[in-house]
Amino acid sequence: MSRDKIKSATKIFFYLLNKSIVSKSESIIRNYIEDNEVRDTVEIMAEEAGLSIISSHENLHLIVKGENSQFATSYTHMKSKYTDLKNKKYFHLANIIISIFISEIDKEDIGRIRWEEQGITYYKLSDIVSNTLKRWKEKNNSENDFSEEWSLDVDELYNLWHVEFVDMKENEKGEISLRVHDTKMSFIHQALKPLKDQGLIIDLENEHRIIPKIELYERIDYNYHNRPRYQEIMKLVNESDSNA
Repeated sequence: MSRDKIKSATKIFFYLLNKSIVSKSESIIRNYIEDNEVRDTVEIMAEEAGLSIISSHENLHLIVKGENSQFATSYTHMKSKYTDLKNKKYFHLANIIISIFISEIDKEDIGRIRWEEQGITYYKLSDIVSNTLKRWKEKNNSENDFSEEWSLDVDELYNLWHVEFVDMKENEKGEISLRVHDTKMSFIHQALKPLKDQGLIIDLENEHRIIPKIELYERIDYNYHNRPRYQEIMKLVNESDSNA
């Protein structure tokens, strides 16, 4: 392969690494789409870094393949970036909230259209999290191996959500704010920040509403749906939601 093609592949890889999501309409991506040698080289670079490239109709996504990747996000890294994740139980609860949010929007097409247009409110998401953890606790009380089977400390998660957090608080202006600490809504806001930082959601703080972007649905359709663990977690969350 020529030096120019290697240079082009390297430029594309580091552009993807910096942006994470890149529109196929951008001129810098043209060689990736049109030149097999350039595309193969970019994908080899990603593979060696423990990354994977997802190609949707509109965008390229550069994502972490798994825990062995040098770019995998550790709890320590997340704690330094998102200060409300005080310890690992907060980290685990944040991941559960992300899973519940994705489960709620990953439904039939008519439901997706509704979420894309209207979004989901913090109030509704808070209720769904509460109902899910309540059902898990009931199931854990009746099935001794439930927590172990799913690698979830259900009692700890339930107590953190229902005991340590209040539903909401007013700020000094008498308004419901997502910036007031130790509330369920403020923790949801913090838990979903990684999705916002990756450009996957629109967080309308003043309206207490979250709108999923097409880029998030691309991640779901082209990546998550292929993962057995995702399907298992979604089944668990949806069963809890339907039985609540």
